[in-house]
Amino acid sequence: MAPKMRTTHRELDLISIPEDIPELGIEAGMRGTVDTVYDDGCGGQGLYVELSRKGGTTAGFVQLEAGGTSRDGDWQVTSYSAFD
Repeated sequence: MAPKMRTTHRELDLISIPEDIPELGIEAGMRGTVDTVYDDGCGGQGLYVELSRKGGTTAGFVQLEAGGTSRDGDWQVTSYSAFD
């Protein structure tokens, strides 16, 4: 089996959230906007992603790092916070 190719993301890219986050009202597959890209210390990227409600207001932020299995490549949620 060939290894998965990691995708490089940049600020303002859209990315699918790989898992449900009920506390934010987010379902797997919903898309968010990459706010910050950082080096994860293992040769890959980490992402801070802003999630918006249908009305356009910010629902919260999600931190994604490489690892695990997801719908959008090789990302997993490592933390999240609500924005009130």
